[in-house]
Amino acid sequence: MSWIYKRGKRLTYLTLPEWEKQGIQIGFSTREGGAGDAPYDSLNLGLHVGDNPETVLLNRERWLLEWNASWNDVVIGEQVHGVKVHVAQASDSGRGGRDLKSVLPGVDGLVTQSSLGLMAFFADCVPVYFYHPALGAVGIAHAGWRGTVGKIVLEVLRKLEVLGGKPNECWAALGPSIGPCCYEVDERVIRLFSEAFNKTPFIKLTRPGHGMLDLWEANRQLLLVGGVLPENIASASICTACHTDRFFSHRREGPNTGRMAGWIRRRVEEE
Repeated sequence: MSWIYKRGKRLTYLTLPEWEKQGIQIGFSTREGGAGDAPYDSLNLGLHVGDNPETVLLNRERWLLEWNASWNDVVIGEQVHGVKVHVAQASDSGRGGRDLKSVLPGVDGLVTQSSLGLMAFFADCVPVYFYHPALGAVGIAHAGWRGTVGKIVLEVLRKLEVLGGKPNECWAALGPSIGPCCYEVDERVIRLFSEAFNKTPFIKLTRPGHGMLDLWEANRQLLLVGGVLPENIASASICTACHTDRFFSHRREGPNTGRMAGWIRRRVEEE
């Protein structure tokens, strides 16, 4: 399974054709095709980064249009770099779509068996997508270093198990994020990973008290531990910090930058 760039109605985004064939809408936006000005140029989809809210909502309208979705078709978590996973129901319709006040508080992961579209925002953290064919369930997790060391992907898999899904039947995909080429962390982060994992081959020590962290491999290892089969894991292996022409990067550009969106939804009608 391989990620590809796709030109939609107005925007170019990354998607997985194998998932689309299963009736799953899955996408990761680029920074192109929006209405925003520097430093948020141009398709910033995050309301929480200091951009003009009207511009962000216009960009979100363009993004939702790609998926034939309305404001009531989406649900969004607060994203606090935690490990809380929420099972979204029809009653969550529209949460977080147009404002920050209505987001699901404290939530960094979402799972649903409904037709709601799950959306999360990224600018270096790892977007982890889930599809469970037997359950008809989809999910998304926001996995920065804190979410990864806290093992949020295992929390998503646990939610799917509670719903009756076997992990070895689950598909997972890692979208673009900061790569091991650009993500140096300090001794504190290295220590936390060493305490949380039996082995840390995804950290390569560089200079005293520092190392390069491979969040892709760390989350892939967690998915394997959780029971996902290796052939059911797709990784984009695209570094957002290396490609700021296409993606926003908090590490490369600083706090005044935009956010890409991850989107996943069970398609409810033929498009």
